[in-house]
Amino acid sequence: MVNARHCKNDIADVDPQLHFPRVAVISTVCGVISFVFGCGVRIVNLPRDKGKLPIQPDRLENMHQVPLQGLRVLNLTDESANYTSLSESWFVFDASDRDEDDESAAGIGNQLLVDIKNVNSNFLNSEECLKKAMIALLAENDFEPVSYYCRSRNHAGYSCHGHFDEAVMNLYTFPFHGVISLDLLTRDEEDLISFLEKIEGVFAIPEEKIHQLDEDYPPPQMTWTHKLRNFRHEFGVEDYHEGGKSVVEGELTQDILSQPGFEMKKQLAFVETKYQNVHFYEAINTRFRSVASYEKSLSKDGSYESLHPELFRQDKIVFLDGDSQSSLYGEAVYHEGLVHAAMLTHPNPKRVAIIGGGEGATLREVLKHKTVQEVVMIDIDGEFVQLCRKYLPEWSDCSDLVGSTAPSCFDDARSRVYFEDAFQWFIDRFATVDNKKGVEEEDFFDVIIMDACDPTNDFVTKLYVDSTFVWSIYNGLSESGVFVAQIGRSSSHTGGIDETKMFKNMFEEVGFESMHIYDEGHSGFYEPWSHLVALKSAASRKLWYRNSAQTEIEIQKRISTTYSGKPALLYFDASVMSSYQLPDKVHEDVYCRLQERRECKAAWEMIKNHTIDVEIINTGHAFNPLYERNILHYEPNEGSIQSRVFVWL
Repeated sequence: MVNARHCKNDIADVDPQLHFPRVAVISTVCGVISFVFGCGVRIVNLPRDKGKLPIQPDRLENMHQVPLQGLRVLNLTDESANYTSLSESWFVFDASDRDEDDESAAGIGNQLLVDIKNVNSNFLNSEECLKKAMIALLAENDFEPVSYYCRSRNHAGYSCHGHFDEAVMNLYTFPFHGVISLDLLTRDEEDLISFLEKIEGVFAIPEEKIHQLDEDYPPPQMTWTHKLRNFRHEFGVEDYHEGGKSVVEGELTQDILSQPGFEMKKQLAFVETKYQNVHFYEAINTRFRSVASYEKSLSKDGSYESLHPELFRQDKIVFLDGDSQSSLYGEAVYHEGLVHAAMLTHPNPKRVAIIGGGEGATLREVLKHKTVQEVVMIDIDGEFVQLCRKYLPEWSDCSDLVGSTAPSCFDDARSRVYFEDAFQWFIDRFATVDNKKGVEEEDFFDVIIMDACDPTNDFVTKLYVDSTFVWSIYNGLSESGVFVAQIGRSSSHTGGIDETKMFKNMFEEVGFESMHIYDEGHSGFYEPWSHLVALKSAASRKLWYRNSAQTEIEIQKRISTTYSGKPALLYFDASVMSSYQLPDKVHEDVYCRLQERRECKAAWEMIKNHTIDVEIINTGHAFNPLYERNILHYEPNEGSIQSRVFVWL
């Protein structure tokens, strides 16, 4: 059976009486059938004499027939290649005749929608130029043309349609407005991001000044959307390419590529390191910022935008294996919230460890504390760290920080950066008590910050629940040590499973005396993100529960100033710390719904009767959001309650 890519050999020149676009429609239908069903397609003709299909009747059971009236097709059985007029013909396709090479492409499809403005009007009104551009674009990527044509529109401009093997392209031009719209659909499994630069080079032709005194025309500007087509899961197509690493799936597609609200999207880089696929993107989310304001910020017209261009910049976003990790407009909130709550809960943090943190922003926040003498950062992917230094220099910028010894936080004299497996690094040094005996006191850490992959990742989950690693964290902390980790999306009221349970249980077992969970909803992840703070000593609870005035004094004492005079902290302050002190009610609900814990029932009885049973409180778990929310600042094992203030719900 003839494959779709050879449809051009089956369709002859067009009869003058047959309107030309009909053949284009037939060609397009041929391509669509090939896309959807992943099978061979051909146009077959009826013999001149009998009016029967040239196929055995017993083969028709698994075939589909689409009647086409009045079509002239080439009689393949006629060596003279004469044309014959048929009263009826069929597209006939059979899934059993699919080529073996087509199996891997079943259910695969990618679509690229592109709009370009400020394009040369003469180019947009030239049929010859448009055809050449369309052919040049796809021929460069080894797509063979099957058929193509351009049709003049009523007033000005063209609509052009091209059918290529494995691809269909449609484009529409609007010369009066300097706009071209392009739609490219392929059946190939590879994404079309690489086409963007070529499309811009072929179609983004700038306007030319007619007279030398004319004002300069604005340069062409391109917006685009990339979509993954077809029901991939229903066809059994995996979300990941060979090796199990996502390329354009997940949040990268959901949040950026397929969203028309993100304008001026640009891929800064895509690199496949030894451990992960890394994407860097620039974009403007028109829900929060406008392209017009951004363009105005680049001018020197004295406007507010031009005087404060830092407020109207394009956003930068980094993705690891398709999942969003950090953004320019959300990273300060995330990293300040992760670091400073834990740092302020230690009385005098001098030595700090960072697990992960390859972007450098966690390191930047730690170095803002005057008490810090050494920061050890361990990240397994050294190539990713170098990429972040190149494409996200703002994340690790210490140039404005008084006391820093280098423009980049990675080069600060207090920084020690190791490109190793951080989990194994801690296990080798602190896993057992015997190993701990060989460690000098100055080698323990006052604060350990976990800024690694999301805990929903199977690999990381396995390490998180490994008691050996958790023991190494506990043993690696000083007596007043504090551990903090981001633990993924916040729990919901409808969630039947507490996603933080594995952390809480394990950390209680190894000996952490107090744990606290808090949410941060402004980190650019579209939903709140949870953090877990584990205190090695319950005495540190006093520092966690400082009032706002005490916290503000500590911030002023500890945080370094800047050369520019701007605040060193953009988001975190005493009021933010106060909001972290009590867990959200959803954590209480989930905690008590998981199992009928006696301390939940006992606490509700105490609240109901306006009494406090210190013994019950002292025998409770290290993590109990019910107590945290309803009985403020109690001191376990000291036999007294510092405050008998209740928060009535």
